Amino acid sequence: MSVAPADILDWARLIVGGALAAAGLAFMLGGSIGVLRFPDFYTRLHAFSASDIVGAAFVIAALIVVSTDGGVSLRLVLLGALLIGAAPNLVHLIANAAHAGGLAPLAGPYAAPRPGARKAEPTP
Repeated sequence: MSVAPADILDWARLIVGGALAAAGLAFMLGGSIGVLRFPDFYTRLHAFSASDIVGAAFVIAALIVVSTDGGVSLRLVLLGALLIGAAPNLVHLIANAAHAGGLAPLAGPYAAPRPGARKAEPTP
């Protein structure tokens, strides 16, 4: 029983594609945790834009590696270029619209709430 070199290359391609997809999903998980943990709209938007867009680019790169059709690969490259080019601009427009609408960022020091901790009584 011999293994053809084409089979080895297919396995290598699938392993590299899986590794890229796993890295992209790890970035997206980090962004999702940031969206849940951060205190205000602007920091949540930053977590989304910084990690989820990079994660999506990794997933698209994984699909490019796994694809066997050149036309599909070219379309995925164009999709990735569109994502990387347009997403930061769209996030900037969202933040600008929120600021123009009067949504103020959280000012001052922020301490994450601890589970079970009581709120401080306001001083008169």
